[in-house]
Amino acid sequence: MVSLYWSVGRIISTEIQRRPGRADYGEALLARLAERLRLEYGPGFSRSNLQDMRRFHEAFEICQTVSGKSSPTDAQEARGIVLPEKCQTPSGELPSRLLVDFGKHFHLSWSHYRLLLVQEDPIRRHFYFEQAATQRWSFRELRRQMSGALFERVALSSDTRALVKLEKKKGAPEIANYRDAFKDPYLLDFLGLTGAYSEKDLEAAIITNLQQFLTELGSDFCFIRRQYPMRIDDEDYFLDLLFYHRVLRCLVAVDLKIGPFVAADKGQMDLYLSWLKRHEWREHENEPVGLILCTSKKRQHVELLLANGPHKMQVSEYLTKLPDKKVLEERLKLYGRMLEKGEI
Repeated sequence: MVSLYWSVGRIISTEIQRRPGRADYGEALLARLAERLRLEYGPGFSRSNLQDMRRFHEAFEICQTVSGKSSPTDAQEARGIVLPEKCQTPSGELPSRLLVDFGKHFHLSWSHYRLLLVQEDPIRRHFYFEQAATQRWSFRELRRQMSGALFERVALSSDTRALVKLEKKKGAPEIANYRDAFKDPYLLDFLGLTGAYSEKDLEAAIITNLQQFLTELGSDFCFIRRQYPMRIDDEDYFLDLLFYHRVLRCLVAVDLKIGPFVAADKGQMDLYLSWLKRHEWREHENEPVGLILCTSKKRQHVELLLANGPHKMQVSEYLTKLPDKKVLEERLKLYGRMLEKGEI
């Protein structure tokens, strides 16, 4: 089916390219062709599907390895399926069209490719294409990884080894413990923060863009309140953000920090969690969990401070923009090599 649809896309592209006024002609051609093919072969050849087939041919090239080389069958020739003799990927370069080698990509279905076509950025599309092949992702898993912004997380992660270890875990993508409910880093580029800004500015921007922030946190987070008040002795404290997590069944305290994670941040979160545990913890819930969002962190500081303690908490970085393209490509290459070699 993948070969057939790619060949249909090739024929459509070739026909359109040889005609003047190609845009108008292309739209008319797709409409007429869809009408005739639907009558003969059914709804699988709708106008939108034909458009996807054309885009599929323009974004991908189907080829066969030398060992798998064989003459086209009569049926393939009749359907117009013509495959290049071998796969040739320029060393160190991102090909203009991604090469489909059925020796590597045989399990990827048409649904996989339609989902990949949604990724307009060629670097992002290439990353998910290779990961879906090497990790043998199902269509649902590919969609989950895209929704979870794995590409951005690989590009921005300061600890590639830890991220590889997380992705190498087997089994269904269920939340096993509270650490798996949090990401690192969080991508907050939608906040539009530039230049110098305060923690109050960051909090205000999150509230203004609460829907996008909840999407980045994950679908199981429910917002309760900003600046949650806590009276301790004769002092008033205010927690930046308070959420509830449906799967973990617990309160999640979020503290926002401008700057790197320091020991005092852990002590402050311990205070917040102790108060919540005493005053807001309900019988049917699990104990509250803390999330400290900071601009940077040092691995040993986090390991030592969080190794032993009365409360469960996570320290994650947040970033407001992606690195430049060269850094992005290098991090993606490193991630792919480590994942393939099992360096965890």
